[in-house]
Amino acid sequence: MFLPRFALVASLFALIALCACAPNGLEVVGETDEKQYQLAKDYQGQGRTEEALSAFLRVIDARRDAPESHFEAGYIYLNSMKDPVKAIYHFDRYLQFKPQSPQATQVRQLIETAQKEFARQLPAHPYQGELDRIDLMELVKSLKLENDSLTRELAAARQRVQQLQNVVGGARRVPTAQATVTGQRSRTPTQVQAVAPTPDPASAPRSYTVKSGDSLSSISRAVYGTPSRWIDIYQANRDRLSSENALKVGQDLRIP
Repeated sequence: MFLPRFALVASLFALIALCACAPNGLEVVGETDEKQYQLAKDYQGQGRTEEALSAFLRVIDARRDAPESHFEAGYIYLNSMKDPVKAIYHFDRYLQFKPQSPQATQVRQLIETAQKEFARQLPAHPYQGELDRIDLMELVKSLKLENDSLTRELAAARQRVQQLQNVVGGARRVPTAQATVTGQRSRTPTQVQAVAPTPDPASAPRSYTVKSGDSLSSISRAVYGTPSRWIDIYQANRDRLSSENALKVGQDLRIP
C-alpha cells in the first residue's frame, strides 16, 4: 500500500511542476529582463541604432506582449529611420498593451508627431500600398482639430491685444492727479506686461536644473516652447533617469 501512495504523491508533484513551467500561464522572464532587450539597450548606448532596432524586433517576435520594445522601436523608426508609418504602428501597439500607463499621453503625442511627419512626406512620396496601414481620415481629423485649436488661440490673443491697447489708450486720456503736498503733478505710469515670447529651440540652454513641480513635458515646454519634445530630453539623459518620472529637484539634465 505504501508504494502506490508514494507514486501517486510523486505524480501530483510532477504535474504541479509541469503546470508551473507550461507556457499557458505567466511569463517567467519579464520583457526588460530578456537578453535581447538588454542587448538592444546596450546597442542604443553605443549609438548602433540599426542593431538596437533589430534586437527590439526580435523581442517583439518572441513574446506575446512587448510594450517597451514596441515603444523603443517606434521611437527609432520616427527619429532615426524617418519612417512615421512604422513608428505609428509600434506606438499603437504600445497603447494596446498599456493604455492607462503614465507614459500613454506622451505616446499619443508621439503618434501625432508621426502623423504630421507622414503628412509632410506625402507631396514627395505618392501614395503606395504600404501606406494602407494608417487611417488618412483620422489624420485629417487630427489636423482639423489642431487647426481649430490654433484658430481659437489666435482669436483670444487678438482680444488680449485689443484689451491692452484700450488700457494704454485710456491711461493717456485720464488727467493726472494734483499732488497734495508739493503742488506738483504726479502720475503712476500704467504697467503693461509684455507677452512672453515662445522660446526659440535654437537658443535653448544646453542644460537644465530640475525645480520643484517640474516634469519632462514642462521642461520641454520651457526650453523648446512645446511639451512634445520631452522624449528627446529623456533619451539624452537615460544614464541619469531610470524612468520619465524619476526627476529629482536640483538634478542637472542635458538638453539636446
